[in-house]
Parts: sequence; structure tokens; C-alpha cells
Amino acid sequence: MRPDRLALVAVALSCLLVAPSEAKRKKETPPPVDELAKKVAGFDKREGLLDFYVDPKSAEVWLELPAIGEGEDGKVGDFLYVEGLATGLGSNPIGLDRGQLGPTRLVTLRVLGGRLLVEEPNLGFRALSEDADEIRATRESFAPSVLWAGKIETRAPDGRGLVNFTSFLLRDAHHVVSRLRQTGQGEYRLDAGRSVVDPAACLAFPDNVVFEAVLTYAGDKPGRLVSSTAPSGREFTLVQHHALIRLPDDGYRPRRHDPREGSFAVSFQDYAAPLDETIEKRWIVRHRLRATPESEPELVYHVDRGAPEPVRSALIEGAQWWAEAFAEAGFPGAYRVELMPEGAHPLDVRYNVIQWVHRSTRGWSYGGGVVDPRTGEMIKGHVSLGSLRVRQDRLLFEGLLGTAKTGSGAADDPVELALARIRQLSAHEVGHTLGLAHNFAASTYAGRASVMDYPAPLVAVAGDGSLDVSQAYGVGVGAWDKHAVHYAYAELEPENEAAGLAAIVREGRERGLAFVSDADARPAGAAIASGSLWDNGDDPVAQLRQEMAVRRVALERFGPGNVMPGTPLARLEEVMATVYFRHRYQLEATVKLVGGLDYAYSVRGDGGRAVPVAPERQRAALAAMLETVTPEALDIPETALAVLLPRPFGYGRNRELLASRTAPAFDALGAAATAASLVVDGLLQPERASRQVDFHRRDASQPSFEETLDALRGAVAPADEPPRHAALRRVARDVTIAGLMDLAAGARGLPAARDAAETALARLADDLAASGDSGATPQRNRIARFLDRTSQQAGRPAVSDAPPPGSPIGSLPIPFTYGTCAMDPAPSSVAPAPPVAGVLMNGRGNQ
Repeated sequence: MRPDRLALVAVALSCLLVAPSEAKRKKETPPPVDELAKKVAGFDKREGLLDFYVDPKSAEVWLELPAIGEGEDGKVGDFLYVEGLATGLGSNPIGLDRGQLGPTRLVTLRVLGGRLLVEEPNLGFRALSEDADEIRATRESFAPSVLWAGKIETRAPDGRGLVNFTSFLLRDAHHVVSRLRQTGQGEYRLDAGRSVVDPAACLAFPDNVVFEAVLTYAGDKPGRLVSSTAPSGREFTLVQHHALIRLPDDGYRPRRHDPREGSFAVSFQDYAAPLDETIEKRWIVRHRLRATPESEPELVYHVDRGAPEPVRSALIEGAQWWAEAFAEAGFPGAYRVELMPEGAHPLDVRYNVIQWVHRSTRGWSYGGGVVDPRTGEMIKGHVSLGSLRVRQDRLLFEGLLGTAKTGSGAADDPVELALARIRQLSAHEVGHTLGLAHNFAASTYAGRASVMDYPAPLVAVAGDGSLDVSQAYGVGVGAWDKHAVHYAYAELEPENEAAGLAAIVREGRERGLAFVSDADARPAGAAIASGSLWDNGDDPVAQLRQEMAVRRVALERFGPGNVMPGTPLARLEEVMATVYFRHRYQLEATVKLVGGLDYAYSVRGDGGRAVPVAPERQRAALAAMLETVTPEALDIPETALAVLLPRPFGYGRNRELLASRTAPAFDALGAAATAASLVVDGLLQPERASRQVDFHRRDASQPSFEETLDALRGAVAPADEPPRHAALRRVARDVTIAGLMDLAAGARGLPAARDAAETALARLADDLAASGDSGATPQRNRIARFLDRTSQQAGRPAVSDAPPPGSPIGSLPIPFTYGTCAMDPAPSSVAPAPPVAGVLMNGRGNQ
């Protein structure tokens, strides 16, 4: 064979030999299998801020994690995380409401050891520094919290991971179980077998992802309140909402908090602060606004479509009042209120919402929202308004005016007056979401200077003896509201901001725009006379006498006309409570003058001082208060008592009624005892009594506590009067004796105050002996047994009951919404004790 042909054969043979080996090699190294794609085949993918998949068969949610390169510390990203309830239990005392948001958290998603961690950094302790080592030293000194961890089940060839996120969504993130335990409603557990993620409510958007889960709670010993609202007290179901939100950009500039200006704040400790500065930092809560002429509104609030007319229009109108304040602060046209877009979710972070919430009983309303805990920037304002509140306001006015004009549309129509109140309520709660705290001093200066106060309806007795309600509620935001918005939102150049803010504060003080928060207004022993709830005017004494005159007219006219036609007359008892105790909050304002202290929140250089209330004002207050415990004031006309019928078939007793020791009859003496206790408990409050002791020690012109006790003894001493009145005076005396025993035997208050109470008991016993009133012998014996102490009682017999809830909402059960508004007196502040970071809860609130 020729050489060239031999060469060709050799090449051919080599190809035959090589080709199979290459094919074999290629067969042995197939392309990598995409296990992630294989796992999610048939799942629904949702793409957004984070991509995730929903398994339509199992309702599991699988979170897709991006590929994380070397040196990236496993960090997926930082997000704001908010959980809440899309649906509620409907019980005001428990406080698990529709649309209720939990606190806003900063969370870091981080991959470590094949697991995804959802970690909450510790923002209570920071280092505002550019030095990485200083930041790291602070971060490593205080513990973070890992909220959840899940195994990365599979990975894609490009490094993306997949983790089952379902258990994060199905946990009791809103702490429903502990809430029920705290409110005495039983031991419940989250039932995993009856809880499931709702695939249709798991949505992805460019700036946030949201998830909702249907959670069922079960308990073998259901609480009474749960049983009264859920179909079965042994189990109930709520929808829990979760949202992960993109962090705001760096364009927001925090503004420092000033204690004189009434803004909520986020607080933390800055360990990078210079040694000559405090490490505590406070930044106010506020929305981000920019002054841009002729631009579209930047701050839009949306009213729940579930609110019926005419309430819906009243909510829009009241909330719109804030437009005036923003216009004066340099943002004309930046603020607007409108109806919620159809189909929009009220918990969607893109919407500032005024939500209409139903409960089985009347309750509070509150304003809060999604706040960036790093800076105080309000991302989403969220208001929850209790729907029964407006009906309670109507009841208040029907108690005063009767029902003849209810629904007429006239100026004195109880419905129209209730709508006037709901406008103010809408403005008030929106004010909280703008970052503003309560200002309980605003009712004391002219013009009702703030919607952030609690407005008592201003009623007067007209010249013809009728009740004048023409000035019941104010309209629009007031001088304080405009000032507070100016401080929080006015656009100031960074280099001139400190001077600009100082000028705003100075201008407010020059105008006399005082500010008193919850911590100084709510406690039973509060001392500042200018800060009270549900009061009117700058003279508490004069206003108390006016309230008593209004009450007297309403009681004299009380009858069947105070309930709507067709209503069982027994329902008059609920109305009677609103009339008989109408003066209760003005009493609270008046008693603050006794042992009172005048002061204002101050900083160095502004001349702040704490000065006891002038003696003559204290004595005037004491005299006016004791006028309310005379038999004439405590009595209820016979014409009114005659129509307070027992409950008919199917109408049980409820919390709106006074306790009764004479059931089924109305307990008129019990009502008198409760009314008397409002005065006695206020005057004998341990801190108040102790202040009187100390103030008199320092200044003999100040009324002593003994003087107060002598006046109280004189008010309840036996007198020559008809038996009807003598019995009422005895009731007031029973209450006084019990109050003196409580103070004398208690552990609170100065020893001198407790000793004075014991001495007053002995003198009262002498008064009773000298009166010759044989009916007073049991009271003398009771005092003697107490003073003897040889057989100390475990506790004194109860002689009075608490009145029905007077504030139009009830107590405050929720601890986590910073602008909560409750209407019953409650322990002052709910501010977290430093150094815990978070929103300063300068008060619980109204409405």
C-alpha cells in the first residue's frame, strides 16, 4: 500500500478509537441537574422584593435565596418586618382587633451553616460612627434576637437556595396566646392542624412582599370574653399578616426630639457620642415630606370603604383638617384624604389608612403605623377607629337632650352631635400617625387649641333653663396642632436646623402653647392642674359647677323620652349612668388643684420652675368638690327612679350598668356611694395627701392635709335633715370612713399623711358621738374596731362599686401601638424604660 494511503488509514483508525472514548467521557459528566427548578416544578412563582414560590397543593411557601458569594457574610439583605392581624376577635377588653399592627422591626436575612436566619439586630444600642471597629464593638456588646431559622433544602447550580418559609408564617407572631393569658381569658394554644397559609394572600411587589396565614387557637377552658364573641369559645380563628418591606433610602434626615414639643420618638443609646454629650438619642416620628411647589400630594390618607355614611364623610372631613396645618408649615397641597381604592388591602404598606373596626362592646381607637425603627420615619400611618364609639356619643347626648330630635338633622340632633365628635376623633387619631402625642393642656387655653386633647362636650344651661349644645365640639385643628406640625415638618437647612427648631420652640412658649402628656395627666395622683382628660376651660372649679348645673337639669328631665320609641324602659339605666356621672372627669381636673403643682417641661435656660398651686385655688377646688357629695347632689329625682325598671326577659345585665345590691330594683344608694367615692378617693389619694403635708411644711399658707380632712369630715357629719337626705349623707360618710381606713392602713404616702387619716377617723367618731344620732352608732363602732387594731381585719368591707366605664371606650389592653387612645383613666405612661429602643409611648390615648 502506498505511504499516503497508509497514513489515511491510520487517521481513520485513530478516530474510530478516540470517538467512543470521548463519547464515554461526555456521557459520564452530564450537565448538572437544577434541583431548585425540579423542586418548584408545578409551584406558583411570585416575583418581587423577594422571589418565592407557593405550592398550591400543600399551601407551603418556599423562599428563593439569591446566590451569595465569598466574603459576603451570608447576608441576603436587611428589611423592615411588620406583623399584624388582618381579622380580629372583636372583644375590646382583649384587644385583638382587625387591622392591628405589631411593632416594626428591622430584620436581617442571613445564611449560616446551611440555614436561613431571620435576625433582629439590637437597635437599642448603636454607634453612630464611620469607624467600622467602633460599630462592631458596640454591635458585639449587645445581643440580637434570631426570630426564626429554616434549613436550606436545595440549591440551583448558580448558587441560589430554597428554604421552606411556611413555619415562619404559621407561628404566633402577634403573641395572641400570651395576650389571652394576660387578660385572664384562658390558656390557648396555636393548633397547627387547623392553621394554614392562604396562597391567594401571598403577594410580591417591587418594594415589599406580604403573606397571610389562617391561624386557629384552641383551649379547653375558654374565657368568658372569647366565648361571647367567637362561635365557639374553645376555638377561634384569626388571619395573621406578615410583610417584609424594602428599607427606605438614605434621603430621610432624622429630627431631634424636644420634650416640650409633643412628638413621639424613637430612642436609643449612641456609644460613639463624645464624652461631653449624653449617649441617649431621641428622634421624632414623622412622615417624610419635601416642599415641591405644585406637586402631587405626598401624604394621602385613605378612609375604609367599610365605614357607612354619614360616618364615612365625617371621617374624611375631620382627617382633612390637618391640611391647614401642613399648608402653614410650608406644604400647601401636600396632604389629602380620600376613599380607599377598591380592592386595596388596609395593611398594604403603600396606603395610609383610617380603618373602621367593629367590636362587641364600645372601645378605644388608636393611631400608629409602620415606623422605621432606625430613624423614626413613618412609612405607613394606620388608624383603627372603634365603630361603637359614635353610638355611645349619641347615647350621651340623648341622656342630656332626650331623643325627640334624634335623626332630625337639627343642630341639637344627638346624631349630628355624635358626628361632630367623630370628625374630631378622626383628626385626633390621624394626628398620632403624624407623630403627635396627646396634649392634655390644650383645653385650658382659648379656642380649644388641639385635637390631640380629649374633648369633653361643652354644654351650658341657657337662660330659659334648656341645655345649650351649640359649642359642644370644636371644628378644625388648633393653634397647638399647627405649632406641633411646624416643629416636626418644617423644612430647615441642615446647617440651620438647630437654630430653626429653637426658634419654633421659643415662639410656642411665648404664645403660651403649653404641653402636658399622659404621664402627667392620667395617674390618680397627678399634680399638674393644667393637664386633664375630658375637661374644659382654664378654671376647673367654675367648669365643675357648670357641669353640676347641666347634670341637675338633665336629671330633673330624665324619663321615657331619653330612649328611642319601642326601646324597653329598662334601657334607661344605661342612659342614667351617663347623666349621673357626667361630672366625673371635671372632678378629676378639679382635684388636681388640691395639693397641685404648676410646672412645664423645660430644658436648661428656659426658666422652668415647679410651684405649688396658689392656696386660694386649692381651697376653692376643695369647696366645689364637697358640694358634689351633699345629699341634694347625690339624690336622684323620684320621677327618674320610677322609670328605671328591672331588666325584661332577654335583656341581661352588662358593663354599662351600676352594680346593684337591691336587684332587681335600681340601687340608688349604691349609685350615691359610687359618686361620693369619686370625691373621697381623689382627696385621699396617697401622693396627693403627702404633697399637702410637704407643701404646708414648706409654706404655712398652703392648706394642710388636716384642713382637707376637717372639711371632708364636716361635709359628711350628721345634720338635721329629712330621712331621705340623712340616708344619703350616711352613705357619703360610709365612703369617707372606708377611704380614711385605706389611707391609714396602707403602705403608700408619707407617714404623716397616714397618721392624719387615723386622727381624722378618731375625730369623726367623736363627731358622731356628739351628734346624738343613734343611727351613727354602727359607724362609730366600726371606727373603734379599726383604731383598736387588736383584731385587724384582712380588709375593709366594700361600700361602693366602680362606676360603669365613663370614657366612651374602655380600658387599654394593647401595649404595642404607640398612639393608642383609651378613654378610661389608666396608668400614666407606657414608654419602654431606657435603654430599650423603640417608639416612646408618651401616652395612651383616646377615643
